[in-house]
Amino acid sequence: MTTVAEEPATGITARAAGYVHAAAWILGLAAAWGAAPEVGDTRAGITTAYADRPVQVVAQALLVHGVAAAALLVVGSGLLDRARSTNNTAARSAGWAGRVAGALACVQLVMELIAVSGADPASPGRTGTLFEAVQRVDGVKMFAFAVLAAAACAASRHGALLRRWEVVVGWALAATITASGIGYLLLSTALTPTAFISLPLLLIWIAALGTALGRRPRRAVSETE
Repeated sequence: MTTVAEEPATGITARAAGYVHAAAWILGLAAAWGAAPEVGDTRAGITTAYADRPVQVVAQALLVHGVAAAALLVVGSGLLDRARSTNNTAARSAGWAGRVAGALACVQLVMELIAVSGADPASPGRTGTLFEAVQRVDGVKMFAFAVLAAAACAASRHGALLRRWEVVVGWALAATITASGIGYLLLSTALTPTAFISLPLLLIWIAALGTALGRRPRRAVSETE
């Protein structure tokens, strides 16, 4: 006889959080498209961008490193709940990696708000230093995402969590976002463009992960005579 648990409320919440994460990123990128500074910009250029367009930059920060971070923490909690109910060690590792990534995004938000509030083109050193720190934290966060993706894929043996295409995307994400993480950690303009590949994969995969957590977990099949 096959027994299946009812879909928990945390799973439903995680499913919504996966979509919120993607939506927050898309809206955040649109809010400051062409306005936010990038890795490789001079400190003077970074500070001028913050000083000239603070509303756009803050809106992006609140969405990408605020709303999306909160959604990610919910997804991480959903993974930990799944790990407890299924005794899946890999899912537990994925859950903690998701929480770490969400916490690092919150740190980025705080630093960005400080950088924007104190942006002075006449003295760009402090703002430029904070911007660089935000990017380096982003690199560490990307490593956490890589662990999240790899652990969630490992937790999906026999289809316990993710479907086959979701596992394929997850492994692709783990590889590409590791390269992106190295680029942002080192402020390497040669590697940071890999984010154009890893970011879409991230948004698709986190939404898929949230949906997966909203599905009923599979239980062991036992036969009775």
